[in-house]
Amino acid sequence: MSTTTPAAPVAKAPKLIALAVPFLGIMAAIQGTSPNINSTALVSLTRDLNMSGGQVALAASIQTIAIAASVITTGLLADRLGRRKVLLVGLLVGAAGAALSGLAPVSAIYLLGQAIAGVGLGAVYGASFAYIHAVAKPGKLPAALGVFGAMVGLSTLILTFIGGLLVGVDWRLAFFVLTVASVICFFLVPLVLPDQPKLKSENLDFGGQILLILGIVAFLYGISQLGKSLTAPSTLIPLIAGVVVLALFFLFESKNKKAFYPVRLFKSPVFLAAVLVGFVYNYGTAVAFLQTTNLWQYVTDVPTKEVALWQVPLVAAGIAGALVMGRLMSKGMSNRTAILIGTLLAVVGFVLLAMVSEQKSFIAFLPGSIIAGAGVVMVSIPFGNLIIREAPPAQFGPVTSSRTTIGQFFYSIGFAVATVLVDRLTIGGVTQKLTDAGVQPDSIGTAVTSINMYVKSGDDPTTQLGKQALADAATSYSSAFTSVMFLSAGLMFVAGLVAFWLMRNYKEPAKAAAASASASASASAATPESTPETPK
Repeated sequence: MSTTTPAAPVAKAPKLIALAVPFLGIMAAIQGTSPNINSTALVSLTRDLNMSGGQVALAASIQTIAIAASVITTGLLADRLGRRKVLLVGLLVGAAGAALSGLAPVSAIYLLGQAIAGVGLGAVYGASFAYIHAVAKPGKLPAALGVFGAMVGLSTLILTFIGGLLVGVDWRLAFFVLTVASVICFFLVPLVLPDQPKLKSENLDFGGQILLILGIVAFLYGISQLGKSLTAPSTLIPLIAGVVVLALFFLFESKNKKAFYPVRLFKSPVFLAAVLVGFVYNYGTAVAFLQTTNLWQYVTDVPTKEVALWQVPLVAAGIAGALVMGRLMSKGMSNRTAILIGTLLAVVGFVLLAMVSEQKSFIAFLPGSIIAGAGVVMVSIPFGNLIIREAPPAQFGPVTSSRTTIGQFFYSIGFAVATVLVDRLTIGGVTQKLTDAGVQPDSIGTAVTSINMYVKSGDDPTTQLGKQALADAATSYSSAFTSVMFLSAGLMFVAGLVAFWLMRNYKEPAKAAAASASASASASAATPESTPETPK
């Protein structure tokens, strides 16, 4: 049962509060940069730390799993202990985890560092997103979300570029980019962000938290194993266990009067629409960045050091799209219209990219990169806006933090499914071409192995058969890329269309009401609630 206490006195605004929203975006970008640096350094660090195949898969995914499993709990702690305090602790924990990974003498220490960094930086991202409602100008929440999204994109690009340069010197140095950025932000937080009073909720609900954490860890671990095998016990057992435990979590929480997370929100058409828009944003981002990068590197023959330059239009369009959509929504564009525009742009962009998979020029990919980049990020504005508006004041932290969990789910699914489909279609195409050429089955296996070695190490095959297989793989990969992009465009179109339909009865707040709600947001978060707000 929640208790009500007098509202805390309003603290004096920090000196640099005008920079609060961009600063929140910079802090959130530290979390976004971390997996990028991990991916860039993966080949070098797995070799230096003598990681086995199973450890490599875990190294690629453990931080994502840690973030998704812990961020709702850290959101609950932010409500109870104070959001700024949890943000400060999260920065220190993230800094320590990144440093531990950079100093790791053995693989187990590296994995531990990544898990610690995931918990800390997940708390940083969740608290940064939740803070927006407290520092946004009255009636300007969508515009603030646009600035936040743009700063996340720009800062992630800059920090990832610095990390990538350092990987070329020594992969260990790259992880200290995260440590340094976190420590700098730690000292800036009191100068930029107002303190957030505590919510005196007693609903810790340890049983629900444990079920949620176990379900998320099991399911995402199974997803991470899809690249190794679709049918192995190491894939199927955690996947099935995760689904079962998450189902138990929803059943348990739906009957629990002291639930820490209001699962009844999933009965709300508006919240379900937000979840589907989260699919378009996170799944689309994962597929667009991963598959275009791989295509350019392995098929288009773009030098590795130039791939980042080819990504700039995708990133820049996303930054511009976030700013434009935030401004349009603050001027009156509805969430429903924003969802439709963003989804259609993302779909068109994916179709254009699918149609130029065999091209070799930067210009050929430019229209698709710009339109897809703008579209997937544009939908992030109504995604965040609806999550904030639907979050009950008494459970604001867990619900706003669940945006990150939802995002990690869909990003991981996009990353894994697209990779598996492209790999299977590519290898299938190579096998068929070699079979048609009369190559014996045992030799085909050797040729496929040479392709896998090329992907892992960059070493060209030395045998004539291996060279033929690699040439066939380039053609097959282009075809597989096209298929996956068309399939992804279809999935995003359906998700966006259903979200658009679910929003048909949603009444946008009047401009004056929205301004009033935004202005009183800090007070509503500061004042403990006796009962959760009924979902809209």
